[in-house]
Amino acid sequence: MRRGTLLVDLAIALAVTILVLILLPGLAVVAILALAVLIVCGVSFAVVAWRRRGASPTARRRAPAPR
Repeated sequence: MRRGTLLVDLAIALAVTILVLILLPGLAVVAILALAVLIVCGVSFAVVAWRRRGASPTARRRAPAPR
């Protein structure tokens, strides 16, 4: 996944979290759900970073163009 895509996902998650906090009653329950959404997003970022870091340096380099 690209970094831009992940940032869009995070922005959507934050927007949904804010809307839920504003629109739904039961602030404590909603706050728990909002924290869960943020944790899931954080885990998603961590997994992507872990996969990127775990890739071999040769896999990240592009092959030279044929002449």
